[in-house]
This record gives sequence, structure tokens and C-alpha cells, in this order.
Amino acid sequence: MTISKIQIALENSINNIVPALPTKWPNTRPIIALPYQDVYFFFAPPVHEEYSTGLHRIDGILQINLFYKLYTGKSEAMARAELIRLAFARGTSHSHDNVIVNISKSPRIKQSVEENDRFMIPIDIEFYSYIE
Repeated sequence: MTISKIQIALENSINNIVPALPTKWPNTRPIIALPYQDVYFFFAPPVHEEYSTGLHRIDGILQINLFYKLYTGKSEAMARAELIRLAFARGTSHSHDNVIVNISKSPRIKQSVEENDRFMIPIDIEFYSYIE
């Protein structure tokens, strides 16, 4: 249940980025029309920093892949990447239902990829949350 709350906190922050962009969430149907973004969550095993309590830390990576038209969408994609970088700046917090998710590092805009008719930019956002 905590994992779901972490995801919802981060998803809400993605939804608050203006202008909105169609989003392919986990376990939803593919999006065909460009541009769009798709979202992935990667979770590390919990870290139990204290033996006498239930307090533990959950680390993870939120990956957002931006898809734009090949040969014409690079500047739009980079502008969107900057908006994401601002929304998930290092030190920001995102919350849902008493779960606080912290961004530990500045988002990493990774190497772009050209595939078929699409230009894709992956962005990694490292986060953590302390849970009792």
C-alpha cells in the first residue's frame, strides 16, 4: 500500500506540469499519437536503518520517457524535459495521504534515442521516502 502512495504522489506531480501531455501510465493502453510521455517506477529493496522500530527507507527511480516526432520535435522535447526537471528539482517533496516522497538528486536527462518515427528522451528522477 505504501508503494501505491509513493506512486500516486509522484503521478500527481507529473499531472501538475503545465502544459499537460498525454501520459502512458503503467498497465494502461499504448498511446499512438505524438507527443506523449510514458512513466516507469523502479523500486530498490527497503532499507531498515533502525532495528528497534519499523522505520525504513524506500528508494527508487521515476523514469519519464518523452516521445516526440523524429527530426522536428527535439526543441519541444527538451523544453518539456526542463519542465520536468523544475517540477522534480533536488530537495523538493511530493506527498499523498501522509506519505512524503523526497527528490534526492537533480533529474538526469539521458541520451536521446531515435526509433522508427519517434525521438525519445529518457529522464531519471531519484527519490526516497521514510515509512513507519
